[in-house]
Amino acid sequence: MNKKVDGKYRSKFADLGFFITEIELKSDSTFHYKSSGDLQHTELEGNYKVLNNILYLRFDKQNGEIEKDVVKIKGNDTIVDFEKLNNSHNYKLKKENEIDYNLKYKISKNKLQVYNIETGKLVRKGKKYTNRRKYILFGPKNYMKKSYLKKITE
Repeated sequence: MNKKVDGKYRSKFADLGFFITEIELKSDSTFHYKSSGDLQHTELEGNYKVLNNILYLRFDKQNGEIEKDVVKIKGNDTIVDFEKLNNSHNYKLKKENEIDYNLKYKISKNKLQVYNIETGKLVRKGKKYTNRRKYILFGPKNYMKKSYLKKITE
């Protein structure tokens, strides 16, 4: 059974203390993907498919593909458009259930749970960093917390 997944999803907390992912799924099976943090910002477009409560994302750009006009030479100056340079990705194209995809997510109750790129296993928890110690005066400043993208708009 496939559910209506249109809407905008955002990370519940910053992954590794830095990175926030936001995905806007549109009703025409296209999406806008945004990941930012730690001096990095990536925005990509693509198409998605849903099968058995799994969301498959395929980017329009291929792995490592960058726009042609990223580097311009004007006289003795070299101008690099870092915004366009960052809008590339390193996700390999994979195939499952006859669907080509770069990323996949499990859909459950207005949430998207990410699959690990290397192992293909569902990521249930991620590291969350905080300014507080686990105990009043000592202990780590990070802990494991349920990791997913939460639906923020319809």
